[in-house]
Amino acid sequence: MNDALISAGKIGGSVILLAAVLFAVSRLSGLAKADPEVRRKLIHISLGVYCLTFPYVFAHAWEVLATCGLALVVFALARGAMRKTLGDGLHAVNRDSYGEILFAVSVALLFWLKDGHFISNTMHHKLAPGPVLYILPILILTLCDAASALVGSRYGRRVFQIEEGKKSVEGVVVFAVTAWLLSLICFLLFTEIGRGEAVLLAFITAVFGALLEAASWRGLDNLFIPLGLYFLLANLISAGAGGLATLAGMFLIVLVALLYVTRHRAGEDRHFLAVGSTLFFCIAIFAEPPSVIMPGIAVAAYFAAISIRKPERPPYDALNLLLVILAVALFYFVVSNAARMDTIHGFNLSFAGLAAGIAARFAKSAWRVSIAVLIAWAAMSIRTYWSEGQSEPALVFTLVGLGGIIVLAIAGWILRRRDYDRPWMMLGGLSMAIGLAALPLSPP
Repeated sequence: MNDALISAGKIGGSVILLAAVLFAVSRLSGLAKADPEVRRKLIHISLGVYCLTFPYVFAHAWEVLATCGLALVVFALARGAMRKTLGDGLHAVNRDSYGEILFAVSVALLFWLKDGHFISNTMHHKLAPGPVLYILPILILTLCDAASALVGSRYGRRVFQIEEGKKSVEGVVVFAVTAWLLSLICFLLFTEIGRGEAVLLAFITAVFGALLEAASWRGLDNLFIPLGLYFLLANLISAGAGGLATLAGMFLIVLVALLYVTRHRAGEDRHFLAVGSTLFFCIAIFAEPPSVIMPGIAVAAYFAAISIRKPERPPYDALNLLLVILAVALFYFVVSNAARMDTIHGFNLSFAGLAAGIAARFAKSAWRVSIAVLIAWAAMSIRTYWSEGQSEPALVFTLVGLGGIIVLAIAGWILRRRDYDRPWMMLGGLSMAIGLAALPLSPP
């Protein structure tokens, strides 16, 4: 009983503190006529610094989950009924952003994962690295993102296009430099890795974090940065100096190559490449490198379809597809950790079905849809049947998977015949449902 009262007190106190910060910033910034970006980042920093104390304030993940759930209620009030009293500091900026909502989601997920969980239970058997997996992503999100936004908005001269507007090269550089310093300090204080390894890992963390920040829009950096850095750190913190040096070299080569190849491309194309490469790097890190094949086939199906048919598409249609791919991958990451099981077969089935649905959405004839279904099924069966030794359970799952792929192809064909501008969320949700339903049939 006492423990429950203590937990309730900590949760209630945290939510009251959140509301107080929102109210104080809204009132004081209005009186002082503060810049809207400064107001928003003041709230961002205040809440981020308090969230850094969560490992020392809360003992259980459910307490943080409840706190973040109630925080979402407060944020909803700040967007609606109490916008003037609570939301003036958050929503004074002249752009659409869901950053505060995604921030609460990220904090809850990071606290749950802070001891070092992995999507592939068979691949990773590592010692828990300590609080750095929670503290460093939150610290970088809190301080580096704020520094980047404030410096970029005031001193940014070299800008590049993103979905919601523009960002500056100066802001990204400031993010990378501050992230490198913070990472180095955290690795030396909270881990036992050597100094050389700390320098290399700090460099990779800073560059990767800066890429995540540069590729984000509408507040998605509050989700991309903490979870992306978690995946990176959880898998590389024990890689050793040789592995880190190799990865750092590959990272630089890929980064420079992307910047060079896209130097003459339109802003939307460069944004897609930045988001896509970062997303696929995340999938390769927190799953296994072969896991990028099926999501890659889904993206390839999209570009093959639009190059053949050349349909009219809504703005940033490809970026919206990448968000759905991220959602599907994150869904399997959460299911894998919650159920303590390898979800790779459901993962592959979902993306094979999504690829077929995408092709059907743009197809001109049923026979092309049939070809897309067969290609998606063949690609999925490499992992679900042939690599499983052609066992009977693997055959059963692969045949059931064919049925799921056909269902998604039919859904894509139906969406093609109706006026849906952005069907990817519907197809992504259906692909997750089918993959989850087939998981119990996965080969042992």
